[in-house]
Order: sequence, then structure tokens, then C-alpha cells
Amino acid sequence: MSELLNNISSLALFRGVRNSEPLKSLCVYLRKCEEKAPVDELVESYGDFVSILYSLRADANLSEAVWDLLVDDSNPFLKNKIDSIISTDEIALSEILKDAAIKELELLNQLGTVTCEMLTKELNCGYVPVFGNYQVDFKSRYLDMIENIEKVGYGIYSKYRTFKYSAGKIVPIKNPDPISVDDLFCYEMQREKVVSNTKAFLSGKPAADILLYGDAGTGKSSTVKAVSKSFINEGLRLVELPKSEISNLPDVIEKLSAIPMKFILYVDDLSFEANDERIGSLKSVLEGAASGGRKNIIIYITSNRRHMIKETFSDRSDEIHASDTIAEQMSLSERFGLRILFDKPNKFDFLKIVRELAKTRGIEMDQDELDMLAERFALRSGGRSARLARQFIDSLNC
Repeated sequence: MSELLNNISSLALFRGVRNSEPLKSLCVYLRKCEEKAPVDELVESYGDFVSILYSLRADANLSEAVWDLLVDDSNPFLKNKIDSIISTDEIALSEILKDAAIKELELLNQLGTVTCEMLTKELNCGYVPVFGNYQVDFKSRYLDMIENIEKVGYGIYSKYRTFKYSAGKIVPIKNPDPISVDDLFCYEMQREKVVSNTKAFLSGKPAADILLYGDAGTGKSSTVKAVSKSFINEGLRLVELPKSEISNLPDVIEKLSAIPMKFILYVDDLSFEANDERIGSLKSVLEGAASGGRKNIIIYITSNRRHMIKETFSDRSDEIHASDTIAEQMSLSERFGLRILFDKPNKFDFLKIVRELAKTRGIEMDQDELDMLAERFALRSGGRSARLARQFIDSLNC
């Protein structure tokens, strides 16, 4: 145990791991063992260590808890790797940092041999809380993560796929919308445009910011979420930006530009009043894409309006300036390289969506009866849409 304590205490590159739980409380216990502290102190110290491990992982696995720390750890070797990827200058990986990482990861491998029996043989008490553990090759696992960091990510970007900008921070959405491409029906042409553009973006080819516009409930937001989900294994992450935070676009882009992954920056249901100051912020960011200012970020925005800027009759009442006003309102949407229309489905497409949803939900019903009830539901609800089709199917399940 003295050797184990010395190995953990000697960590320099991964000092943050050493000073985090559960290693912090484990070292306290090991030190008390080395100092031959009274049994009651040892029992309490060991109990603190296991209690913390229980709170961190449901399986109480020591090695996996340490791996979680390594994934989250912002150390000089990781920063050096990130700088070598995102910097416009050529930055070589430091051999000193790499050698230190290899040696310290090999020291951490000893943790895989730690058992409850090894730690508690001197306690001599009735009940001893147990924990799980198994041998983990931290060196191979961590170096593989570093080598493939642009796809697998690190920290929160390796654990989650969807994020939100909130209070100046990018935070994970732990329970994102589970929708996938297989859950979407009709609108194949629109969806294929989004998929093709996203593939081009991930492969480093020219790709466009996209405006998805059209009637409410037609699947614009679902398309963005489903398409982004289908590319998570290629290093794509989705960051939702509330429309109230549009003025903070430069800050979001600065934060994401420092991460060696690809991001869809997504704003849902966006529209502006004619005198909204945020229009300028969005225009300048969209304009910057043409000059290569966002190599790892692409913007997808949904709106019920093609031009996103609300227009009133008074805007057109002045014949002298009417054309200037209209041109100004159109100039925002024209900055998107790709504009995709999602219009309301006709009766045929609406019923096709209903039938496909019924099939996936396991609803067995005569097709004519299903169609009749769906049409009745649409008439009562004021029209047809993909969202109404889902609401109708949900009503049958109730």
C-alpha cells in the first residue's frame, strides 16, 4: 500500500486526477495506514473513501471512476494536443509531456490490482463495505482517446451529444430529444439536403449555413436534431442557442472554436422585429462564414418565416423607401447558403405519416378507419402537419 500511495502521490501531469475524488480520499486512507493510525480512524477513513466511490458510480468501480477523472482532466498534455489541432501555426506534440503521460498512466494501472481485501486486512471489524474493480489499461485507453480526440471528444464532449448555451456557459443536455432519422417520414428531399450538407461539413468540404423555414409542426427542428444524432460517432455535436442569446453568438463561437470537434450551432423558431439590434450580430456571423472564420462550426436555424424579420403594412406604405425596406428584410435570409422549405403536408403525405407512425408504435387498426380518424383529428385541430400526426397517434395510445 505504501508503493500505491507513492505512485499516486507522484503524479504531476495528472495532478488534477490525484487531487480529485475518489483518489483524494483513497490517499487519505492509505496515509493513515502507513502511519498506523488507530483502528477506529482507519475504519472511518475507509468508510469515507467507499462512500464517495458509491456516490460517483452506481457500480462502485474504482478503475472506472479513475477513468472518468482522466476523461475530464484538463492537463498540459491534453492542451498541447488540442493546440496542435486548432492552431493555425504548426505546433508539435511535446515529447516530454507525452513521456510523462505514458509513465503516469502506467503507474495508475496499479489501481486495477487494488481489492477490498488488500485495503482492509488490518481493520478487524465486523462489516466492511465493498467496492468493485478490475484491471484497466489506462495508457492504451487514454492515448487512443487523445489520438482520436476529434471524433470521440473529451470531458463533457465525450459523454454527451447535445448541449445548450446558458448563462455564458456551454452545458450538456442530459436527456435530449431521442428522435432519430428513422422516426421521420416524408420530407425526404429536404432531409437529404441537410444530410448531404452535414456530410460535406464533416469531411472538410465547402458546406453552407442552413435556414429551415416553413409552417409550424412540419419537422424542421426534428430534422436538425435527428441528423446531428446520426453523426455523433464522427465527432459532431449539437449546441442549442436560445434565440434570446443571439447577441452572444461571438462568445459561443469563440468557446466552440477552441474545441477540436465539429458543431452544429442551432437556433430554433427564430424571428425578429424590424428594429431588433440582434439582426446585425447574426448577419456579421453569417458573413464571417464566407471568409472561413468558423472552420468547426456550422449554423442551422429554423423559422416559420423565410425572411425571419416581421413585416407590417406600414413598412410598405412609404413608396420611396419600400424597396429598401424589403431588401433589408431579405438580406438576412440570403446570407444562408442553403434555404430549405418545409410546407404543410397534403392529405396523401399526412396520412402516410400517420400510417408509418402507427406501424412503428404497433397500432393495429383498419387502414380506412385510421385514415378517417386522422382526417377528423386534423380538421378539429385546424390543419395537417407532422406534429399533428404524432399527436393523433399519441391520442390513440392513451
